Amino acid sequence: MTSKKEINEKEKEKENEQEKEKEEISNKKEENEKEELEEKDIKKGHYTLDFDPNQKHPLQNKWTMWVDGYSGSKNWGEDMKKILDFETVEDFWGMFNNLVTVSKLKHGTNFHLFKYGIKPEWEDEVNVNGGKWNLRINRQASKLENLWADTVLSIIGERFEPEEEICGAVVSIRHNGDRIALWTKTASKKEVQLEIGKTWKQELNLRGMRLSYLTHKNSLSTNKRSGFQATYEL
Repeated sequence: MTSKKEINEKEKEKENEQEKEKEEISNKKEENEKEELEEKDIKKGHYTLDFDPNQKHPLQNKWTMWVDGYSGSKNWGEDMKKILDFETVEDFWGMFNNLVTVSKLKHGTNFHLFKYGIKPEWEDEVNVNGGKWNLRINRQASKLENLWADTVLSIIGERFEPEEEICGAVVSIRHNGDRIALWTKTASKKEVQLEIGKTWKQELNLRGMRLSYLTHKNSLSTNKRSGFQATYEL
């Protein structure tokens, strides 16, 4: 003989099953309605977007792209020209994708990418106590373009620590070999500069390639004919 307790438990199980069936039917109905709406949108040529196409994504810092050396002027900085200030991902790509690729620049030309407010010159108050990591590249178009792009993405993407040590980067097109330089703020901080240099090597996958660091003060005081003395090397 079935007890009252067993009857109640069976009724409860039945109720639970009924509730579960109702929920499944409701969910299925919602899915079908959603699919029908999507099919109607597609037939009408309407496509729903899960993002705002007008929204821009800010970078951590504002940057300026400069160019010089293109006119053949013998006076450094005389033809320095600002290309664009930018502070969002979208504005960066809008500029970068429309610039002349670095492998097609005239010999003597430089692109400078610096944090907004820092001039691409040794005498700038932010640069004056700093220096630069230097990478010399044989004239290989694809290699130069990739290394420059990776350098640019690394600095605007804040891949270096501490990020406030990064001032900017320069790519220089020369007959005797192209160069990319990573400018930093405080040359005397040896461990910091070595860590930045190691990160740059990692970001660019520079296996077997030599990097040298030179302070701006040494650059100004050293005779070019006698050669520059590297402060640090990796």
